[in-house]
Amino acid sequence: MVMKSLIKEHLKRLILEVSKKDILINKVGLSIDNATLIDQLCGSLSIWMANKLIDYQLVISKGHNPNVDLTKQDLITKMNGNNLPTVQRTKITSIMDFIRIGLNGNISLIKDLPFKELYDQSQEWHDSLELGTGQINYTEENPIVLDFRNEDGIGFYWVNLETKNSTEECKRMGHCGTSHYGILYSLRETKKLPGTKYTINNSISTAAIGEDNILYQLKGPRNSKPKEEYHQYILPLFYVEEDGEYLIQGFGSEYRSDQDFKLSDLPNNVLINLYKNRPELFDTRRLQKKLVDLGIIEKPEINYMITLEISPDDVGRYVDGDYLVSRRRKNKEGNYVGRDIGLFETILSGDVWDLWERYSDNDSWKYDIDYCDKENDVKIEELIKKMAMEEMGEDFDEEEFDFLSIEDKLKEYDSNWDIRSAISSASNDAQADDYVSHLLKELRSALNELGTVEKMDDTGVTLHVDVRNYLDSVSEEYLDEYMDNCNDDLKCVFNEIISQEFDLLPKFSIDDRWTPDIEERLFNEMLSDRLSEIG
Repeated sequence: MVMKSLIKEHLKRLILEVSKKDILINKVGLSIDNATLIDQLCGSLSIWMANKLIDYQLVISKGHNPNVDLTKQDLITKMNGNNLPTVQRTKITSIMDFIRIGLNGNISLIKDLPFKELYDQSQEWHDSLELGTGQINYTEENPIVLDFRNEDGIGFYWVNLETKNSTEECKRMGHCGTSHYGILYSLRETKKLPGTKYTINNSISTAAIGEDNILYQLKGPRNSKPKEEYHQYILPLFYVEEDGEYLIQGFGSEYRSDQDFKLSDLPNNVLINLYKNRPELFDTRRLQKKLVDLGIIEKPEINYMITLEISPDDVGRYVDGDYLVSRRRKNKEGNYVGRDIGLFETILSGDVWDLWERYSDNDSWKYDIDYCDKENDVKIEELIKKMAMEEMGEDFDEEEFDFLSIEDKLKEYDSNWDIRSAISSASNDAQADDYVSHLLKELRSALNELGTVEKMDDTGVTLHVDVRNYLDSVSEEYLDEYMDNCNDDLKCVFNEIISQEFDLLPKFSIDDRWTPDIEERLFNEMLSDRLSEIG
């Protein structure tokens, strides 16, 4: 019965997990990768967290353009496009640790807070955790990985806690004692209590190492950076082998990575020696730069060119000045159909005719006549003459008619404004066509400030960017953080930088002094079609 109950409970949990992820994908609209990550980090609170991130995407979008007015679907699309959950992973982890441990899973008091305030409160909680005390005459029951103790059992050692969530380590270290990616390992010390026969056992540092052999965290008490005096016990961890392979084969990040132990924290001579034995650990930008500074390696050739495939609805992430354009229309039932889309998506689609606002009056056709070619001049003369003959009948005087200017003929005989309207409409459409071309040119120009546009059409933009200037635009501290969060992926780093540094975005704007040119060939083609309809 107990076994059946356990199986039933396990199946129930699996069904719940699948249903949450299914909702995130099929109902909320998240990409599979984003839904999987949020489900992994947040479990039963994944839908709640997804909505917090959607609202946070609006905050980011408002940073680009305070006047932006996006629908929920627009925000979800943008969130999927910029991999917001991945970029904000460490903050999500911090929030979830706060909820699960600090609040014991009860979100009633914080459920309505925005994402930033949730993160701020989670940081306050992490910082407020009191350092736990050691345990008297403690007997270690966890598997020992490295042992530096003497014959009396006094000294330091590493243990595998065989869990991702240790209440004991939480109390000992004053941090959450939790990792979402790695099994916890603890550096511990047993020492004599002076003047007594007792010993006390303390945890010194906690590491999180994943099944992928990635070191995701290595911190001291209260999430502090491990002290230099403990480096001698941390270094051997990089030489531990299990089943013929190294326990640690690379580095990741999870929470407040700036406080994790880094290889660059080691003294130069120790670092050089480790490089000689484990060169594969030194493939990150930070460590490569350190080795260059030490003269150990030549500065590596880095390809700083990245290629971005930008969807039409995501161009506003790279160029400042996007805003919503109404594309909602009433159908015959009186209901609104369609959706509001961004200006840049509208420009790429070429559907901007209704955005062209031509200043005109009833006499504008007089100036547009000058663009007519000989063929249309003949058509207009024939149409006016036909109108005049129908109106005058037997009183029509051809000699007197021929004496009138074309302007006077139209005023006199184009009583329904058929011809004059055709001329004005053809002119307006030709100017609108030039407006479309102008908008495309200005948008391309803005994108070219970021890099080189290879393709720009209704399917999106292909943009080649040299990211060196953008890397130089941020401090080393922030750049290291971006590199850590993105695992040195330059495309990810570039997206992270421009999402935070709004001033780096090129600005799109239309000069109010701009006036369109009428392309005569296009004008006459349009006019010819309209005149043919008058017949």
